[in-house]
Amino acid sequence: MEVKQVFPIFEEGRILKRDSLDFIRDYAPDFFSLLFREYGDGVIVGFPVHGDGKKIVVGPGILKQEDSFFCMKKEVLLEFGLYGQLVQVILRKMDSSISPDFKTERFELLLEPVRVLGKGEYELGRFLLEQGARLRSYEEYKDFNDLITEFNTLNPVYIPFACEGGNTLAPFILRLYGRSVLSSPKAEPLDLCFSAACLSSPCVSAELIQSYLSAKERGISVSQGNWDLYQGLKRLYAKLVSGGEKRQKSREMGGKTMID
Repeated sequence: MEVKQVFPIFEEGRILKRDSLDFIRDYAPDFFSLLFREYGDGVIVGFPVHGDGKKIVVGPGILKQEDSFFCMKKEVLLEFGLYGQLVQVILRKMDSSISPDFKTERFELLLEPVRVLGKGEYELGRFLLEQGARLRSYEEYKDFNDLITEFNTLNPVYIPFACEGGNTLAPFILRLYGRSVLSSPKAEPLDLCFSAACLSSPCVSAELIQSYLSAKERGISVSQGNWDLYQGLKRLYAKLVSGGEKRQKSREMGGKTMID
């Protein structure tokens, strides 16, 4: 499904149109550019994913790509039929065009078996859905251990959330970690400080997570990739939180439609 956004273009000698003024009212690119200019590419906010087994719904959100921002303002429904396969939700930039009055950027949402993504493609989650089942989304996670199950649960670990200098784990993943660790009697001062940051900061950088893991697990090298950061936090969670036993290992995860 194709999605697009339109920007007004103002040049001397052209007639000022009401539609152009409406676009200014609804979208302020300069504000986003100033607020997030140090951030890497990725999701700024939103794009929640849920589904009922026949349709997958992607909610509104904002994505940063290089110096531009894509705002999807409405929910998008995607037809689903890839049961029993590891599937990822992908937001992909298609192209952009400029007319005398507007600049248009076109994106598309896809559901595809998991693969390595290319330039201009961003994962919004992955899952393996059984026929007739409902996809559980992050509002339903019980705790940090509940993030990845083998079936019918959205895996958010690979979503690239934008942060200063790059991208990081989704904030709700870190809130689940921080909420439990903060109340753990086994938590040390460093754990408490990190957990407080997870709960109070809108975004915790990959660099900070990596530094925390390195301090806690001396001798273990951790990259800033989302999967490695998650695995590091999972090891600590099992040590710090009562009942943090390992869950069953998930299988390695992975239609196409157009939005206007």
